[in-house]
Amino acid sequence: MDDVLERQALGLIKAFLGIADARKRRRILNLAEQLADSATSDITGPGVREASTVGERGDSPGRTE
Repeated sequence: MDDVLERQALGLIKAFLGIADARKRRRILNLAEQLADSATSDITGPGVREASTVGERGDSPGRTE
């Protein structure tokens, strides 16, 4: 990992760990998973999607908190 990506990753981790509200942290994780799924489908094309863990945990991706 190059230095810029490492600094960005550490900054994101630090900011995430600073969020005290568990519901907000869960929502951020859901949004990140949705973005990753979207990026995957952009690369692989429509109809191809990796399995998401959102439904497996019983979370509701459309729910805002």
